[in-house]
Parts: sequence; structure tokens; C-alpha cells
Amino acid sequence: MSIAVCVGGTKQQPAVRLSCALARRLQAAGKEVVLFALKGSIKQAGPVALKEFGATATAKTLAGHFTKNNVTKVISLMNLRACEAALAAKIPFVYAEYDGFKEDKPSKTKKATLKKAKKVIVLCDGNQPLTKRTYTGLPAVRVTVPALGVEHYSWGRPAAFKKANNIIAVGSLTKESGFEMLLACWEKLAPLHPSWHLTLVGDGTLRAALSRTITKKNLQASTELVSAAGGVEPFLAQADIFISAADGSVRPDELLAAMASKLPTLALDNTTTRRLIQNGFNGVLAADENAFANALDNLMVDWGYRVGLAVNAATLKEQRPLDAFVKTVWETL
Repeated sequence: MSIAVCVGGTKQQPAVRLSCALARRLQAAGKEVVLFALKGSIKQAGPVALKEFGATATAKTLAGHFTKNNVTKVISLMNLRACEAALAAKIPFVYAEYDGFKEDKPSKTKKATLKKAKKVIVLCDGNQPLTKRTYTGLPAVRVTVPALGVEHYSWGRPAAFKKANNIIAVGSLTKESGFEMLLACWEKLAPLHPSWHLTLVGDGTLRAALSRTITKKNLQASTELVSAAGGVEPFLAQADIFISAADGSVRPDELLAAMASKLPTLALDNTTTRRLIQNGFNGVLAADENAFANALDNLMVDWGYRVGLAVNAATLKEQRPLDAFVKTVWETL
């Protein structure tokens, strides 16, 4: 008998890291676990067994895989198809999603499907009530978003303790990401800091426009625009500063991942960032474009300041442990 942890999400909000962390934790507790994921979405599953399925696999096909692998419990992370497969195979299931999560293609049957879940776990940041329209009538429970960091370099030391020069920003390539504002700041700073490099990680409709902006501002030598399709972990593992220029559309899991990875973090001041960042203690908040540019300039020149922020930011890993999420999932099943 085994537990299926089914990976879902979207390009902009994948569930790969959380799924793998949950699967590893359950297996370490002595459970037999199988990760089910879209082909190619997981580069390394570690000690957990991995079963891949194609993009066109139906719920019926997945149900057959569950039966073949003797699955008796299903945990679906933002994967509605896995929930439908669990129902078809008459297997109890738990569903989890980040608060505000939206599928690439909205499902008209989502709510009807989730009403049959043992539990719907909503990963929230802050104490705001669950959205009534979304979760009314569902067996929903809220859990604080866990802080999942990554190790830096091969020996696991924080990037802030290395005098490398890598800045990353992660987000959807849309107006909401603030990347245009970020490039305006970088146009001023790049000539002053020739040893530093900026990497924008994401996918979206503004890729071509942002590429043109980089060329127009003559930032090709100091700036790179890369897809997030392979996950953000490699970029977090090699970064020295994490920045977020999004205004009001910040994903808390992204900020938490950077801070838990012991990265000094700079973000625009808004409701979400203010809940996670104590300005000047575990990160830096900027009110506008000029303040953002000045703060980034200060971070690049002050190595000791970066180290202090990184050390304090890393404590979020203890304040927001994965254990609470794992416990809720397991007690439900």
C-alpha cells in the first residue's frame, strides 16, 4: 500500500518543491510514497519513487496508475486531475493549494470535485479569512505557507557569505511583476557595479517586450532573462541578493523561499511583503522606484549588511516549518 503525492500547479506557480518536500518527509516517517508528476517536471526526486505521466493523460489513465501502484491514499497539490482520478479509483484524497491559486484553464467542476475531498488545505499568509466564494461548502482548513529554502553551492553555505555577484528576481513576465521598473533601476546601477549580474526568472507575455527593453537600455552584458520552467532552485542556490519589484501581486512562497535560503531580500513595500519582511532586520522594503534603486545600491556595496539580513531571514525556516503542513495532511488521511 502506498501514498501518491501528485504534483500540480502552473508555470507561474508550480508545486514541485512543496510536493517533493512533503513526499520526502512522509517517506522519512516510514510511509511508502510515490510521486506522480508531469513528465520532465521533476529533475531529481531523490529517494522517493517517481512515476511520470504525459500532458494528455486523463483522470482514467491516472486512476489506472494508482491501481497498478497499489495506491491507497492520494495527496494532490494543485492537481485537479489527480483528484478526479482518486474519485474514479475510489481512493480517499486530500487537496492543497496556495490561497488565490488559479489554474491555467479554469475548471467548472473544481468545486464539485473538491467537495468530495477528505480535506482542502489552503496555504495562506497572514490571518485574512478564506475567500467565501471560493471555499464555502468545502472541507477547507488554513495552514501557514511553509518556508522552504535551498542550500547554496555544493557545500551548503549561504550565498551571502560568498563574494559572488548575482542578483535574481522571480515572477511572471507580466506588468504586475514590476520588471520594467526593475530594469529602469538597473539601467542606473549596472554601470556603477560592473561585477554584478541581474537574472530575471519567469515566463509570460512580456518576454519579447522585456528583451527589447534590455537591448534598448544596453544591458545585455549585465542582464539575463531566463525561463522558470526548470524551477527556481538553481538560481536561488547561486544568488547573492533576491529582489521583488512586484506591487501588490507578490507570491509569499517566492519571498519565503528566498529568505529561507539565507538570501538578503529587497522588495517593494506592500501588504504581503510587510508581513514577511521587517525592514532593515531580515530584509529591506522600498516605498518607490528611487528608494528601491538606492536600497539595491547599498546592498551591493555593503557585504556585511547582506550577511546580517541573510542570517535573520533564515529564521523564517523555523518560524514557518513544513511540519505543520505535513501534520495536517497526515492527520486528515
